[in-house]
Amino acid sequence: MAIVSTKGEYGLTAVFVLAKQKNDELLQAKEIALRGGIPQNYLEQILVILKRAGLVISIRGANGGYKLAQDPKNITVFDVLQSLECCFAQTDDNTEKNILQPFWDETQKKIEIIFKMTIVELEEFLEEDTSNLVYFI
Repeated sequence: MAIVSTKGEYGLTAVFVLAKQKNDELLQAKEIALRGGIPQNYLEQILVILKRAGLVISIRGANGGYKLAQDPKNITVFDVLQSLECCFAQTDDNTEKNILQPFWDETQKKIEIIFKMTIVELEEFLEEDTSNLVYFI
């Protein structure tokens, strides 16, 4: 069972790519797609959702592109995934008769705690993870 769909993975990757941009420089969708290994057509749909969620800004024109709407220290993995995935632990049956709803509610809370890592913390984690690699030739 996958908790995060391809849309969520690509969206988080796009935000991560934008966070690595220095000086609030704009990146065009094709560059984000290239750096993140994301199909450009799909990325453009995701960027619209991220813009609607207030996570990215788009500027039109020849020198236009995308940038983060706020400091990556203030954006969490959960913010990104929530904007794209909605709820992680939810059933299709939202009636009050669902006897498992307390379980799903508690699961949702735990997932939120796990994904509260900021984009900056994610970058530090990934740098740490790759610094432990040892190469032999």
